[in-house]
Formats: sequence, C-alpha cells, structure tokens
Amino acid sequence: MSLHDHAAAAIAASGEADLRFEQALEILRGYDEARASMKPLHGSVADAAGLPYPKDTIKWALLLVLGAIAPGQREPLKAGYVALADWQVAADVESGGFDSSRLRRKLDPLALAREFAARASPGDRWIAAARDEATALVEELRRKGLW
Repeated sequence: MSLHDHAAAAIAASGEADLRFEQALEILRGYDEARASMKPLHGSVADAAGLPYPKDTIKWALLLVLGAIAPGQREPLKAGYVALADWQVAADVESGGFDSSRLRRKLDPLALAREFAARASPGDRWIAAARDEATALVEELRRKGLW
C-alpha cells in the first residue's frame, strides 16, 4: 500500500479531514511516485532534484498526517519520513569537502583519519550524508513524540 493510500485511510478513520490534509495527501502522492521511479546515484541514495516537492514540504505533509492518526497506523509513514534521507541535494554532497579551518584546532589524528576514510569517494560522501540525515530524522520524530 502506498504512503498516500495508507495516509488517506488513516485520516478517514480518524475523522480528521480539511484542506491541509488534502494538500498533504497530494504531496504524499507525488512522493510515492518519486519513490517508485527513484534512480539511485550511489548505493540507495538519489538526488533530491528527483523529488516533486522540497524535502521540507514532504516532511510537513508526513508530520501533519503522523500527528493526526492513531499510533498503531504510523509505521509506514515513519518509514517514509526516514526514507527522505535517501534523497540528498547533489550540490551539498559534492561540495562536502574537508573544512581546513578545523586544522587550526587541536584534533585527534585518528578521528581525523576515520573522517577522511569515511568520505574517501563521492559514493561514500553520499552514503554518509544519507546515514547522518536518517539519524537526525529519527531523532526529530522522537522529539515530537512520534517514534
């Protein structure tokens, strides 16, 4: 079942229905279509330019629906929320080089070497960016009491 169909059924069951939810469902329909036609560049990570709406707009739609439905119906929507991490802005990832101004501070050489190794190739940078964002998205859901 698509995120849109799951959200529509859950909203109907909750009795919550207004223009905001109609907009959210339209956004989720577009997100479903993008996920179905996703073309990963590195591993499972794709360019966010393939999304029909900005990530923040999709987050808004998912959070709106998550807040309105019963906790037992949230799992697919939470997974869709965290899956937004699989869409990265190419310019941000490609330009994610090392910040040499940090060398002026005292850094642990082993930690620095691990950081370099984790981001050695462009694919590693894309995957690391997705992993970091997924962690942040889960934390965001926890802070909102939705995880």
